[in-house]
Amino acid sequence: MSLPQQQSRDYYERAVKVIPGGVNSPVRAFRAVGGDPLFIRDASGAHITDADGKEYVDYVGSWGPMVLGHRPTVVTDALRRILERGTSFGAPTDLEVEMAELLCDIVPSLEMVRMVNSGTEACMTALRLARGATGRDSVIKFNGCYHGHSDSLLVAAGSGVATFGISGSPGVPDDIARCTVSIEYNDLEVLEQTIQQIGGDKVAAVILEPVAGNMGLVVLGEGYL
Repeated sequence: MSLPQQQSRDYYERAVKVIPGGVNSPVRAFRAVGGDPLFIRDASGAHITDADGKEYVDYVGSWGPMVLGHRPTVVTDALRRILERGTSFGAPTDLEVEMAELLCDIVPSLEMVRMVNSGTEACMTALRLARGATGRDSVIKFNGCYHGHSDSLLVAAGSGVATFGISGSPGVPDDIARCTVSIEYNDLEVLEQTIQQIGGDKVAAVILEPVAGNMGLVVLGEGYL
């Protein structure tokens, strides 16, 4: 009799031979919850099915974008229509203009939209814009919040309430990390103290997840934002 997750385990053993760590994003390694990663076969609605045929209620939602659930007809039908036009052009299209206009119409605070391929690129570009607009270098982030894989945001928490310029990942030079300060999440007093310590005229941006996902869906205290 096969084990309940034998197929996933077999895929993982194959994956580690050709993919670093066996996964293409560290969070998929399941290290925070233990066990080997599940390899997913398909999904529908609020459920996903792994390679062994076990079905689960999906509370992850592909880390955010599956707000309509998996494979909703309105989305799959639209994808089929668009695929008939081609898959990638390396040039602007009418649809990106329409999407940008729609987003600006739906969200009153949006003046313009820049589309990128990943959250890493979005955060990296936002911080570059903040630094360019302000002429300042320092960025404040929070322990446990995730903003992608850009070097300047891979900063670890050390001793004390704030970590100044300490790389949290091998391969990230301290010269890059020195402009990022990582502090405790959900503590307004610490944030105020850190801004005073750095100097408000040196802080280009404060970046955070309004609802932090990488540390267990911690909700911010009232008034923090």
